[in-house]
Amino acid sequence: MDVTENCQVHPKCSLNTSFFPCWSPEQTPRQSKPNSPTSTEILASDTAALSPDFSTPSSPNSSFSLLNSQPGSPENCPVRVWETRSDCEDNAVSDYDGKSAQETQRICLAQYRKLSRCFGGTVLQTHEDEDENEHYGPAEPLCRQSLSLVYSTIEENYPEGTLQLLSDFIQPRYYPPLDITTHLLRGVFLDPQTTDVLTVEAFNLLMKTQRYHPVDASTVPWDWELIKSVMKDQDDTWRLRTEVQVMLLQYVLQGLEDDFHLKLSTQCLQHSLAKKVLSCGPETFGQVRDVISWTMTAAKESVKHSKEHPKKEDHYLKMVLSLQRMLSLALEVDKDPTYNSDKLSEALIRSLNRLCSCREMRLLLLNTLESKLLKCKLLNLLLDETCLQKTALPMSLSLILHYLKSSTLASDPSDGAEKWRKWDELLQLLWMLLLSYDEVMTGHLRCSITRRSERIQAPSWTGDDQVMHSAVKAAADAFISRAEFDTGHSLPTEIRDLLFNLQEHITDTSSVISSH
Repeated sequence: MDVTENCQVHPKCSLNTSFFPCWSPEQTPRQSKPNSPTSTEILASDTAALSPDFSTPSSPNSSFSLLNSQPGSPENCPVRVWETRSDCEDNAVSDYDGKSAQETQRICLAQYRKLSRCFGGTVLQTHEDEDENEHYGPAEPLCRQSLSLVYSTIEENYPEGTLQLLSDFIQPRYYPPLDITTHLLRGVFLDPQTTDVLTVEAFNLLMKTQRYHPVDASTVPWDWELIKSVMKDQDDTWRLRTEVQVMLLQYVLQGLEDDFHLKLSTQCLQHSLAKKVLSCGPETFGQVRDVISWTMTAAKESVKHSKEHPKKEDHYLKMVLSLQRMLSLALEVDKDPTYNSDKLSEALIRSLNRLCSCREMRLLLLNTLESKLLKCKLLNLLLDETCLQKTALPMSLSLILHYLKSSTLASDPSDGAEKWRKWDELLQLLWMLLLSYDEVMTGHLRCSITRRSERIQAPSWTGDDQVMHSAVKAAADAFISRAEFDTGHSLPTEIRDLLFNLQEHITDTSSVISSH
């Protein structure tokens, strides 16, 4: 997997892991002295352990001391998925952490496009480093000598020793058996008695193993019941509860996405791990509902956190990002993403209505939603509920003009006497709907992901997408008239500018469609 191309999808772990030195496959092997018969490089392999030639230079390893090690140099330290995040994600997090509630309600086109680049797209592609795999040869299980040492530390309940040995043994060529990975996850990482340092180290080892030896449906060390037990409300005795939840979701998401793309490359999504646990079919849709419920809870807590602790790191926002990516997998893993988007959007809208969500929560969920197809459908449902004049128009530019003329949002409790804010939110929702609809059509997102690359023809626009300039102007005038009547005064200049830009974009899009 090319971690440098996928850094933005994995929010950084809240705990500082920089004191753990990094190991790179490109790091120059130590040749100062020959291997001893008890070195960890030899113990990791049966063939190496039986070799009579101990003068061969040792292969790179990642051993380190838990207390006295120093960080690796920048040139020798590879970027780790679980230790990095992109600049755009930092900006997105700071948008919710560092701004007042009033400012976060304002999302202009430039801000939306920035968020779209950070969070947009269906699922980012991962790439295996074939040269690295060829260099190390085919992967082998750890030998009996290595496993006996690891098992002895487990029997003695000595997690420090277990982690130390596994950090030495787990390499691109050698992988641990499933029971070892399961103990690392359940017996060390998720153990409430594990110290902060060991929790982070166990997480890093899990991600390192996933990077070198991705799991599939038969080798995954977790199940859905385990995830539910961690995500449910915990008491105060649970150590690092929110941080552990975030790291667990990152690890689960990494396994789901790696396996998804591997199966996608071989046209075998029906055998993928995502199909097994996140399909929208009747067998597993209850687990998808769990993801939706956790997303709503995390979004609510994120809004609360941004108001009470605006300068502190928002772990709930990281949780929302990971859960949103899981919803994207749930939408894409089946053969009919259009049907899945309808099913998911209906579940999302019911959850929003049940929570009586505020404006900040709605905008947070919409801005972090990964799938443009799901975002388009969800916005369609949101605006249809606020429209007194119902219409049978399908999703199109004509429908967007209908919402511009007829939709009226409810006031938010934070508005006070500033009634213009709900009209500002309506314009933001219309902008999101227009841009997501454009991406759905141009990206052929309604067809299966396995056949999407075959769609090279132009988007299939309809007659409802060809609107006259006079119709666009009439819808805009109706919006201004309704808004000024509701507020009792003229709209602020910023809202008028946003409306003018929306008019221009709709007109230009319709002109391009007509020219084809």
